[in-house]
Amino acid sequence: MTQVTEKKTVQPKSRFRTKGIQALFGLLMGAMISSFVLREEVTITLTGVLFILLMAVISFIVTVMIHETGHAIGGKLGGMEVMNLSYGPLVYAKVNGKSRFFFKLPSLGYIGRAVMRFPEQVSDEAMRKKLLRMIYAGPVSNIITGGVALIIGYFIWPSGIILTFAMVSLFLGLTNLASIETPAGVMTDGKIISMLKEREPGAEVILVSHKLLQEDPTGAGHWKRETVERTEHIIRRYPDRPLAAFLLVTIGPYYYGSDPARFLELTDGRVFKNRTNKAVVLQDMIDTAAATGLYFAGKLCETDNIEEKLQLISDKNEVSGYMRDAYLAIVRGENSQALASLDQADRAIGEWHPLYLEGAIEKKVTQEIRNSLKINEDL
Repeated sequence: MTQVTEKKTVQPKSRFRTKGIQALFGLLMGAMISSFVLREEVTITLTGVLFILLMAVISFIVTVMIHETGHAIGGKLGGMEVMNLSYGPLVYAKVNGKSRFFFKLPSLGYIGRAVMRFPEQVSDEAMRKKLLRMIYAGPVSNIITGGVALIIGYFIWPSGIILTFAMVSLFLGLTNLASIETPAGVMTDGKIISMLKEREPGAEVILVSHKLLQEDPTGAGHWKRETVERTEHIIRRYPDRPLAAFLLVTIGPYYYGSDPARFLELTDGRVFKNRTNKAVVLQDMIDTAAATGLYFAGKLCETDNIEEKLQLISDKNEVSGYMRDAYLAIVRGENSQALASLDQADRAIGEWHPLYLEGAIEKKVTQEIRNSLKINEDL
């Protein structure tokens, strides 16, 4: 099928406005800090500077918590439900319907995350509006709390600690409203807002991701056919957008057991690419999904240069690394090593994982491969 490539650009006026706002904020904060130091006759010492730096770190942690909680509240007001909330390595998640807490390192460069889903079906337009409310709620929470702290710390009850919190909170809120996407595919709230408001292409990727999550939060492949077809269309439409290609990982389970050949058609040109520093973890997961499709299609061992292709998968995500090792072992006829690697992948996912959540479908896939290998050993 013909692929349509859309440039991911921000309008020059929008970029100029964002830079202008950031520069103005920097000037205002600099002027306010200078006037505060002069007005309060603050003595600058090394101990004082170190103390303020410590307060800045603590303030950052608190503002991240406020930010993500703001997203959660905004989502709840729109009828969404919380799947998990991450405050750095501290994670609250729903596992098998029960509230659980975990200590997990952040993934994909996100310092905090609020993963929400729509429990009931909603139209695209209603979903867009509710998502905008949820996304805006994070940075707006920072701006409001930062603004209140600024008034208190500068005018009502002069305090360097409160003023530091205000600066950090305002900075986080305003920066998140800028439209930024990192090479790894990490997007600020402003980027998502810009896409949902159709100032930039890509709203379809966000909407269909939430549609898939609404229809089947476990990712086991229980989606409506029209939703899967829509996802296929979006994957083809945005060949250069990492998050669009990542939809391959999401919908893979729909095809593995029923039509792996069709899934492999979707992966054409999107997998086993030479690595750069861009989106390595996402690309590793996409390549692992492609290898899974090859396995279920019975084509893993006969694919040209498959060992070299599999070795492109890095260890940055340990689950992808273990799955790579399992497929390499299968290609080499080392079934016992493959079984050991599959066990390691399951253990790496554990009860909950920041990329795989409960990992129900991943564990189902590893079990099916495990059963297949054991049957082959018995023959």
